Amino acid sequence: MHLRFASAVTAALLVSGVGAKAQDQDCPDPGRQPATEALIALVESDPALQEQLTKSIALGQIINSDPQTNPVASLDDYYGFVDALVTYPPQNINTGIIDDGIRVSMDGKNYCNWNILDLLSYSYFLVDRQLTTDPRGQIQFENDAFSNWMRDVAVEWGKYLETPASAVHIPDFTSDPNFGDWYCPPEGGYKTFQDFFVRELCAATFPTGSRPVEGYNDPATVVAIGDSTSAGWWPISSTGKLVTTYDGVSQAGEMIKGQLYSNVYEFIDGKDGEKVLETFGSIDPTLFKNGTWTHQFLNVNNYHRLHVPVAGKIVYFKHLQAGVRMKSGWAEARETGEISHYDPQDTADWQFGQTRMVIGIETADHGLVVISPMGMAQVSSIVKRDWVKEGAMADKGWEFANFAFGGSDFVVIFEEQANFTLTVDTLAEPAPGAGVNYASSQQGQKYGCFGGVTTCDATPETPPAPPAD
Repeated sequence: MHLRFASAVTAALLVSGVGAKAQDQDCPDPGRQPATEALIALVESDPALQEQLTKSIALGQIINSDPQTNPVASLDDYYGFVDALVTYPPQNINTGIIDDGIRVSMDGKNYCNWNILDLLSYSYFLVDRQLTTDPRGQIQFENDAFSNWMRDVAVEWGKYLETPASAVHIPDFTSDPNFGDWYCPPEGGYKTFQDFFVRELCAATFPTGSRPVEGYNDPATVVAIGDSTSAGWWPISSTGKLVTTYDGVSQAGEMIKGQLYSNVYEFIDGKDGEKVLETFGSIDPTLFKNGTWTHQFLNVNNYHRLHVPVAGKIVYFKHLQAGVRMKSGWAEARETGEISHYDPQDTADWQFGQTRMVIGIETADHGLVVISPMGMAQVSSIVKRDWVKEGAMADKGWEFANFAFGGSDFVVIFEEQANFTLTVDTLAEPAPGAGVNYASSQQGQKYGCFGGVTTCDATPETPPAPPAD
């Protein structure tokens, strides 16, 4: 499928003044897009899909019926939303804030006035409603044809983000301090939104391409792979399952409480229906029985290059193309000064079935460690560095890949013998819907320790630069 991300749409946005403060501007009609026509054909050929989409939209209206923040109330509304989604130039308007300053902007059916995180989170809220009492009863999992259509849209929109037209609103982001002071814009500015999104650490401050790495010389210290927030750590069962609790509401209004058994071995090896894009080496995934699963996530304003958390030899690599799903809910404002918003929800089991890279690193003293960045929503591409080859030695802190608009999730898996302990600080207030609220980490900060202790070294050192690509 080819989506016509028409330059005329971007030109119309410029003429209408959407660049700086677009609120109160009517958006141009992008017209019916090929992606939308493909979806309409799917719906007309599949009565089950028509019913699923209609029900998911209806449940979304029960949760939030405000047309300013949930304007999709019918299938026709959804088709109009898709037209806007696939022609959307990313922007960052300041009309409200959440989470210490992340900007929020929603403007009904004027989708060109929405902020990028709001629009993407909303796009998954619409299809993330619980339709059955199965823990995986969302349309994203229930209908393979629809799931494939979503991936096509993500891939094609990613191509648009690599065109000069996508750069029109980059000043909205570079002028926002929440997008960091760690990068140095190039002379002449960023040429595409993708260039901005994968911006590097400023070479003048970080000459080897990495922040200082805590515990660089201590083999027992594990560091954060990037600027991210921990979602926690969980035991893996003796049969290789990650067991997580589930609490949701079905379309019929029934509460769904129980457990979801996700297969860690399949996460590492891949499963039927997942396309292998590149692979080398081999490992025995059963080494991770009774091991530990950890999960970190990245927000839209984070640094999106990825660094090795432990030193060792690369013995396994597999790049798997699968789903581009995301879990998204509606969060009411929690405190004065914030506003209600769509909330990407990063639960421990949502990574299964996602597009991902799986890399096995053999450490000297603590067994095999698997590191896995994964795509989420329209953030589904991962680009590895050329030095990542079978048998290559990886130094702690070396950059090994980046997300191309996207990717917002990262998993690290440890063997039982590693006896890994998470050491990230926790915050006093609970995380909404998740319990433990972890402090954010910067790339290279101490993340945990091998050996069942918390006292591994945290002395910062600057690592050498990785091999040049």
